[in-house]
Amino acid sequence: MSTVHELNGKVRSIQPSGQSDPLWVASQLQFELLRLQNDLGEFALGYKTSESIGLRFDIAWSRINIIKTGKLPRTLKTLGVSDEVVTNLKETFVEIEPAIAGLSAVSLSDEERVRLVENILAQLDGYDQKIRAFLLNVAHAKTDSTVEASASLLSLSNALRFLGVTIFSLILTFTILLLLDLRRARNAETAMRQLAKEASSAAQMKINFMTVVSHELRTPLTSILGGLSLLKRRLAGDAEDEMALKLIDVASRNGDRLLALINDVLDAQALEEGKVTINPERADLNEIVASAVESCQPYAERFGVNYAIDSQDTGLIALTDESRVVQVLVNLISNATKFSSAGQTVEIRLKKRGQKARIEVVDHGMGIPHEQQKAIFSSFYQVNPGTVSAIKGSGLGLNISQRLIELLGGTIGFHSVEGEGTTFWIEIDLLPDGDD
Repeated sequence: MSTVHELNGKVRSIQPSGQSDPLWVASQLQFELLRLQNDLGEFALGYKTSESIGLRFDIAWSRINIIKTGKLPRTLKTLGVSDEVVTNLKETFVEIEPAIAGLSAVSLSDEERVRLVENILAQLDGYDQKIRAFLLNVAHAKTDSTVEASASLLSLSNALRFLGVTIFSLILTFTILLLLDLRRARNAETAMRQLAKEASSAAQMKINFMTVVSHELRTPLTSILGGLSLLKRRLAGDAEDEMALKLIDVASRNGDRLLALINDVLDAQALEEGKVTINPERADLNEIVASAVESCQPYAERFGVNYAIDSQDTGLIALTDESRVVQVLVNLISNATKFSSAGQTVEIRLKKRGQKARIEVVDHGMGIPHEQQKAIFSSFYQVNPGTVSAIKGSGLGLNISQRLIELLGGTIGFHSVEGEGTTFWIEIDLLPDGDD
């Protein structure tokens, strides 16, 4: 009886089927993971919705839970197979779940969607190979158990030997069916991998196209603006050419806006690819603020807005990249100017807070609606786009400013009350007093 009991235990360890079979469940997990990656690629191209991505993510997650709960962990332990790859995949799913949920954001731009998908795919990269290896380990372990069980059957009576042959035949049939299933899954995997590759290539082509076009436009546009400037200088003071001067001013202003847009696109792309370099040097923040305000004077004259600098602290020295800080401040000050009414004053405050310097740009304009504040630093995002003709831009300035400040080791933020105004601020580390 003890021999029969031992044989019964071995047979039970090799005959799970359907959802109690780790080999079947793991193959389904691999298939669902490949479908998730493929759907993400199609979502980046606009062919899939965020709801379908969420559904595909939930199905893959359920496969992980089946392997990690119930009888399957004990079955894998009996077979001597580690489920570490499933544990790692589960941790990765926990990490990417917020990003999956973020794909349903209404204000998500094409560039953000592509970037989010690329980050998610990067975190999932390689798991299909690891799960395939896991499948092979389970298959080998089951085969070993089958062989061991068959050897035990040979030592029993004729009746038990007949039972063993029957069980072996059933397992062999199941294995053949499973191999056919794996072959179909492998073909589907190849097709899905190709689709994901094509989606990734299309996204990269779009980014490269924007960069090339921006570069090709900037050179001739700079020449055009230079020619307009020379023409305006030549016609200055000639009353008969007043209409021509007005037309030149209109062309120059729109050319400047187009050049600013091109520069923003190139800066954003450089930041995205990690090609922006920072050159930290000792710099006086009072001088940086004064330089930024001076650069924005044309905005003040154009919009009829005044600037007021409030700085009671002297000797505020930081180790930073002066040109990049000026770039950020010019963007914040010009934005505050455009959102202010004629006659209002934009305040630029510089103060010391512990071992940090805080620079605030305060306007008393329309403010930012509460429901739009979460997306204010997103690429190509604009507050009330198109509703105010004088307020136009690329929607990249704040995103670029945020990334530059982070590269400089500082922080950026804002607070705003709709109808009362907005305060944007940046904080930068100061050098110790002994290093001034």
